[in-house]
Amino acid sequence: MITFIIAVILVLGGTTISGYTEAARYRRDLNYTYERALGDLNDCVSSMETTLNKSIYANTATQQNGLAARLMREASMAKAALAVLPLSDGSLFEASRFITQAGDFAMSLSSRISAGGSITEEEYQSMKQMGEYAKRLRESLQSADTDFSGGQPGDFKETEDNFTDYPTLIYDGPFSDHIAQKQPAFLEGKEEIRQGNAQNSAAQFLGVSQSELQHDGDTEGNLATYNFSGGTKRITISRLGGYPVALIDSRSVGTAVLSYEDAAAAAVGFFESHGITGMRESYYVINDNICTLNYAYEENGVTYYPDLIKVSVALDDGSILEYNATGFLMNHRQREAPQPALTMEEARQRVSPHLTAGEGRLAVIPTAGLNEVLTYEFLCQGENGDQVLVYINADTGYEEQILILLSSGNGILTR
Repeated sequence: MITFIIAVILVLGGTTISGYTEAARYRRDLNYTYERALGDLNDCVSSMETTLNKSIYANTATQQNGLAARLMREASMAKAALAVLPLSDGSLFEASRFITQAGDFAMSLSSRISAGGSITEEEYQSMKQMGEYAKRLRESLQSADTDFSGGQPGDFKETEDNFTDYPTLIYDGPFSDHIAQKQPAFLEGKEEIRQGNAQNSAAQFLGVSQSELQHDGDTEGNLATYNFSGGTKRITISRLGGYPVALIDSRSVGTAVLSYEDAAAAAVGFFESHGITGMRESYYVINDNICTLNYAYEENGVTYYPDLIKVSVALDDGSILEYNATGFLMNHRQREAPQPALTMEEARQRVSPHLTAGEGRLAVIPTAGLNEVLTYEFLCQGENGDQVLVYINADTGYEEQILILLSSGNGILTR
């Protein structure tokens, strides 16, 4: 009898423990779902804030309609994320109402613009106010408590890791998404080299002996490469022509003793030592004692942003930690001299009246369809102090792109 009772107790205890474990797993999974939805909501509201800011500066129907459509899409995604969260206490009622109104506002603007109408001054003011509201909502969501174990939203106490906005390095995100889909223009007609010759090219580029490198296999694809490594360095060489494609040195970087100016000088010296010419520095960013600089090809006063080379310089000793010429190899070729249909002053007139257009120059930028378009690039000042890059099509006068610059002591970013 005693043995039977003990067995029953053990079975019941095991069942109870199993039930508690299963319930805990369900609670954990549900909490993760809520956390993910809150993260998605953060992302959508941040994107809405950026789109609203850009909409103030759009001056053509094509760009205005595109931004309105984007705002509708972002509002819809935000509503979907919001619907996942438990809202029985009404803590996010105002956020829900704002997101709904923003989506409806965007739909109204899109319909009128498509019908040939224009945005009124009052609507521009509404967009400014909505942009400010989106900023306040984003900041509130940033500090939200992600513990939903009680089944209700958190109390929105400040937390640092709930929302992180990573702006992309200018021309390293907006203008390079489609590089991998193309055939390398610069390598067209080049002969395929042997692995041994590629290893010799890699050694010369790194300034080491060939025996210090080992062959790590090959990479297939549109830009096929031989891959080598030695110590903390890895380098890839194009199989067509034998050109260095990418270099990464993964060594630890010490305390920064050099400035951005020192890093820029080191990058220029690196280019000169390898016979790389015609590159114009665009923008830079400093992270973890590493300065990353972007260079675009320039010829006859025209900047060709698709022909991109990225260089990262260690701020402890000025050595090159990264070199990436993928954009250059994929896009660079002999181009005909551009013949813009509009003058720079005519293009300047197409910039939004809510911006003060400053310096301008001809620039070629890529399009989503893997093509290129000749534009006038204007560095503008917004009414609220924003620095904005506007790209006006040099033939049609349409706005091709709007980028808001984020300047800090660590560089220039964009969104």
